Amino acid sequence: MIVEMHISIIYPTGATFEYRITHTAAEKFRSELARWAPEARVIIDDQVAEGLVEIPCASLWEL
Repeated sequence: MIVEMHISIIYPTGATFEYRITHTAAEKFRSELARWAPEARVIIDDQVAEGLVEIPCASLWEL
């Protein structure tokens, strides 16, 4: 069963990105982003709004 989540990526500069992502991919993305950009905050929740776009290159995070 694929569970879709809402992910917010918040950078200290104020830039915020919001996407739709699967639960599995969200956890992998959060882990990898912590290595690449430890200053960024990642919030994952179940508030998937209609019209929310899928995270770019989503299939890469499913591996």
